[in-house]
Amino acid sequence: MSRRSHRFAAPFALALSLAGSVAQAQTAPPAVPAPAARPVPTNLAPPPAPAGATGPDAPVSKVTESLEAKLASMQTGNGLTADEAARRALINNVDVTGKQKSIAASDASRDQTKARFYPKLDLSARYTRLSDLKTTYFPIGNQTFASTDLFPVILNNYNLQATLTIPLSDYVLRLSSSIASADHSKNAAKLDEQATRLSVARDARVYYYQWIRAQGGAYVAAQALEAARGHAQDAKNAFEAGLVSRADVLRTVSQQKSAELTVAHWTNNVNIATEQLRVLMQDSSQTNYEIGENILAELPPYAVPAAPDAGYAEALEKRVEMRQLGESEAALRAEADTARAGNYPRLDAQANAIYANPNNRYVPATSTWRGTWDASIILSWTPTNIFTAGAQARTAEAHADEVAAKKGALRNGLRLEVNQSMNALAEATFGLEASREGLAAAEENYRVRRELYRAGKATIVEVTDAETELTRARLDVVNSHVDLRIARVALTHALGRDVTPNAK
Repeated sequence: MSRRSHRFAAPFALALSLAGSVAQAQTAPPAVPAPAARPVPTNLAPPPAPAGATGPDAPVSKVTESLEAKLASMQTGNGLTADEAARRALINNVDVTGKQKSIAASDASRDQTKARFYPKLDLSARYTRLSDLKTTYFPIGNQTFASTDLFPVILNNYNLQATLTIPLSDYVLRLSSSIASADHSKNAAKLDEQATRLSVARDARVYYYQWIRAQGGAYVAAQALEAARGHAQDAKNAFEAGLVSRADVLRTVSQQKSAELTVAHWTNNVNIATEQLRVLMQDSSQTNYEIGENILAELPPYAVPAAPDAGYAEALEKRVEMRQLGESEAALRAEADTARAGNYPRLDAQANAIYANPNNRYVPATSTWRGTWDASIILSWTPTNIFTAGAQARTAEAHADEVAAKKGALRNGLRLEVNQSMNALAEATFGLEASREGLAAAEENYRVRRELYRAGKATIVEVTDAETELTRARLDVVNSHVDLRIARVALTHALGRDVTPNAK
């Protein structure tokens, strides 16, 4: 049988019906016949058996019947899919929420940066009570005058003032670099949030497929346990009839205990995988899920890069993390440029409008409200700021160099991630074909053992061994489908193909 002869187009509902008991067959002649040509199977379930058949030909168990009824109800379209799990995981994810708050903070910081360059308007109102002065007298010519006659003392002073300052030099030295730094920081926050969303969505899909894997393992284990119990009982009956040895009986009992342990293992895996989905989607501990994705459906062709280098180049171009680090580095470089502006003198334009009682511009002073104004160009320089500005610039540059180093580390990580993901996809693709071949071989081996058992040329233990291999082969097919989907999810994320075009 060729590798491509098995096409599992049936939904996972029927695929998991492999949890039934021993596969059935038609009544066979004493000799082992050559296998007849078989149609391509549409599911992994064992064929039906004649009514009333026993032993290796017993009909499907109650486990399989209840499982098929449950999984058939999943085909209404209300079950959980990988895409739905990813969508729900993003709704209330705490990491995504935190990144969204970072975007809001960077947006506010950008507004704050812009506001620093607006003309500054200061408004003030002042009331001053002056102490009374002792009157002095001094002669002028032939007359004597009191000081209060020439310079009246007004004890109550009122002053209303508006001062407008325009930072002219900042527009040249600081504005462009400060706004650029704020813009880059905001873009970095947005890209960081987007990268977090993509990672959460990837993890949700992986957890979903792992949950399906656990479901399949649990149902296969249940099938194996029921079959092992039946074989143990058959062996006891055969021993009482003198047809088998006690060693054969003990072997079937041992296999039953092993099957019970396997059921416990997979039950725990199902519980853990289900809880992972609950936590990721912020559901309550009582929430249960139904499978809504056909795990055995053939996937559409996937455009695998021609070589790891091509995949690496695609990842460098599309991965959000690379752009996020680039924006962070640019923000720090611009911040360093802003800090260096402190080395230069400042030039400010300033205007004052004063409405005072008395207004000191008028002599002699009178208790009258009068308005005046003035305008100035102010050049100032604080040489000691050079040390502070230089230290701030060096700090920003050092942080920028640190981010640049992270970019280098990310490049190395991306190369490794792409290479591993491509190899994992190739391995999963080959594994699926191999598991299909293994299933065909296990089915044929099991068929032969059943025929030999009917002819009295094989023991029930040999049938049990063949059935165990068949059970394992069925689980391998399910696992291979899961591995293939997980590998595709991982490679899609590694290459940056999960980034929507409008998100760039």
